[in-house]
Amino acid sequence: MSEGQSRSLLQILGPGILFAGAAVGVSHLIQSTRAGGMYGLALIAFIILANLAKYPAFRFGNQYAAASGTNLIVAYRQQGPVAIGMFIVSTLLTMFAGCAAISITTAGLAKVTFGLETDSFTLVLVVWAAVAAILYLGEYRALDAIVKVLLSFLTISTLITTIAVAPELEFGGLGDFWPSEFSLPTIIFIAALVGWMPAPLDTSVWQSLWSQAKAHTDNHQPTTREAALDFNVGFVGTAILAICFVIMGAGVMHKAGIEFESSAAGFAAQLIAIYRDTLGDTVATLVGASAMAVIFTTTLTAIDAWPRSMAGVMLILRSPETDVGDTLSRIRHPLYWTWMAVLFVGAGLILGLFAHSFKLLLDIATTVSFLTAPVFAILNHRAMFADNIPADKRPSEALRWWSLLGIFALVDFTLAYIGIRLAA
Repeated sequence: MSEGQSRSLLQILGPGILFAGAAVGVSHLIQSTRAGGMYGLALIAFIILANLAKYPAFRFGNQYAAASGTNLIVAYRQQGPVAIGMFIVSTLLTMFAGCAAISITTAGLAKVTFGLETDSFTLVLVVWAAVAAILYLGEYRALDAIVKVLLSFLTISTLITTIAVAPELEFGGLGDFWPSEFSLPTIIFIAALVGWMPAPLDTSVWQSLWSQAKAHTDNHQPTTREAALDFNVGFVGTAILAICFVIMGAGVMHKAGIEFESSAAGFAAQLIAIYRDTLGDTVATLVGASAMAVIFTTTLTAIDAWPRSMAGVMLILRSPETDVGDTLSRIRHPLYWTWMAVLFVGAGLILGLFAHSFKLLLDIATTVSFLTAPVFAILNHRAMFADNIPADKRPSEALRWWSLLGIFALVDFTLAYIGIRLAA
């Protein structure tokens, strides 16, 4: 590969890596490890199915921005008031519980990593202040570069730990890869697991905004092939890591019958203990710091993305021709800070209600994302195959059918879940 080709590849990678940074958070560090600890390897099939069902809708975030030069919020508005209304409602339903869940997880990891005695809510406030300061000062690029290194370290450590833990697994046959029974608690947990696997589906909107911002920054409109390559690198990596965390939970916690702690800090300590028992104290400390950095990046990315999305909606509704990416990238619009304040207030209220129910908070946040996933899948499919997208920039016929099957699966799962809960 020539130097020019190398630079070109590095320039291509961007929103897909941000996707990986946003995804390897609660869904992987906590939910996937819980899945392995509670059910062994039985839920791996659901993780794979969730990734397959959501893949087209996630990919369309990058691809739509590359094909149209705009973002998915613009596409939703073009689909009519019902579509943009569904996006607004879905975002409002997910953003407050989601922010609360990732923030308390970040605080829990901080307590364990740095041995802090401060109460969790105070640490959440510190996290929010740090995020707001970083976003205001515009130092995200430096942090992003550092976290990419730490994410790489976390990935390598996780792969090594998985290999070390794998011999501890006891295989009894194909039955190990499917739940022995579908009790109501199992169904509820599967919904929570799938909801944020590999990430909430509204992340596809964030990707389109990141892609648009990157195009402005680089002064280069990526091709649909470049967008697909960028996304696939991040997506495949997150899928592999999710399975690794399931194996780690199954090999250490499930085998030993370890019960999960109900607090964020307690669970964070259990997670770091898996690395410590396998790789030693020094590596466990470094992994703790890496995991803290990664989950902080998830928090930073999400807290930026939710206000950016809602501010973008209001800007586009006010003036359809507004270049949201340019407007919100150059100077933070007052709407952006207003929505961030609303986000903090809403998330703070939820944390007050679920201060001592960490697992319940996670399950509520992830289940809401599970229930709203079909909405984003349908809207993204319609956007990618709209008349304004040139035929040569649309997905292949195979990907179109993949998208339709994914929508069918998500709708079917959602209706089945609602039916089971109503009948319970």
